Amino acid sequence: MRIILIGAMGSGKTLVGELLAGHLGVAFLDTDRLVTEIAGKTIPALFEQEGEQGFRAWERAAVREAVASAASVIATGGGVVLDPANVALLKETGLVVWLQVSAAEAMRRCGTGKGRPLLACSLPERIATLISDRVEMYRAAADLVVDTDGRDPQEIVNEIIARLPEWGV
Repeated sequence: MRIILIGAMGSGKTLVGELLAGHLGVAFLDTDRLVTEIAGKTIPALFEQEGEQGFRAWERAAVREAVASAASVIATGGGVVLDPANVALLKETGLVVWLQVSAAEAMRRCGTGKGRPLLACSLPERIATLISDRVEMYRAAADLVVDTDGRDPQEIVNEIIARLPEWGV
């Protein structure tokens, strides 16, 4: 079993993923963490030195590594859906769950955006734009959609677990 979490930054992918993996007794992988391990640099340093295109190449490598693992819960970076090859690989190797979040909720959760290179400009407008630009990509990639606004991470995990039988998991 492999459950893959997609969604905008601030949707709760990492926290929900860690809780879900613990509940299911499987490994937890985070593609952003894998990027930093593989590249040997922080994500902000990658963006600064290699630009977004360079970062996306490292992200593709991290996705390939993550889906090669045994049963797991995988949290992806918010922009993983920008690459159709990533989406195809994720969909063929696991159940893709979109943790849907509004711009207002993402803004509240992301705080100042420190350490998030794509938020280097005006934060509220940038978050809203990123979500708006990607919403159809998230929708197309998702097997299951879970709204996260105003919800505790454990509630989100409970909903995912309750809905797994719909997918034969």
